[in-house]
Amino acid sequence: MAAAQRYWFALVVCGVLLALSLPFYLTASQACSPEPSVEGLSLCAAPVWSPVGILGSYGLAHPGALKLYWSAALVGGSCALGWWYRRAGSGRRAAAGVAVAVLLAGATTVLTWADWHGFRTASAWGESAELLRFNGATPLLVIGAVLLALAVAERSAGLSAFAVGFCGLAYVFATRDSFGVLHDLGAPVDVLSDPAGIRQLLNLAIPAAVLLVAAGVAYAAGAPGRRRSRSAA
Repeated sequence: MAAAQRYWFALVVCGVLLALSLPFYLTASQACSPEPSVEGLSLCAAPVWSPVGILGSYGLAHPGALKLYWSAALVGGSCALGWWYRRAGSGRRAAAGVAVAVLLAGATTVLTWADWHGFRTASAWGESAELLRFNGATPLLVIGAVLLALAVAERSAGLSAFAVGFCGLAYVFATRDSFGVLHDLGAPVDVLSDPAGIRQLLNLAIPAAVLLVAAGVAYAAGAPGRRRSRSAA
């Protein structure tokens, strides 16, 4: 089985897990106040830059349910990847990705339990390490690391390049407000108002969509019929 044939399943699993998590990221109150706050900004305003990410679980209606979901999702996803690669006769290739998932999930659990708040440094890179402590953005980083480990195990330059790109995308949406990103890209978005309450969902929905589209491309590229036609040509 070709690398793309194996890898597309990993992309689907990660994309579906992100998509299924969206309901858990609904905020307790999604409506913006028509009146400005004391600082003169809308009560729906959110920081464009945030070392701990706009996806913090503190603003959710059921933060405990989010933690339970990702605990189960990471375990279930790791089992699914192990099963798929073993079915493909390449169980050893899945070991790297599963090991990364287990190590990062374990580290996140320990650091969250210990109430760790990052390194005592003013460095942006040091502050970004606080993402290891569970918040809504942590699963994005775990998924990025798992996909990178699997791509390296596949020894595929194309898959590795995609995984590196996705890791960058995951880091952006783990540390930046989605409205701020879209605004910087030229989209007509009001970064200070979110009357529909979707800015937090977009931080997950956009990476999920990228994964699912990439899964379709990888599946098509590794389809047996396409490979046979190339060989015949």
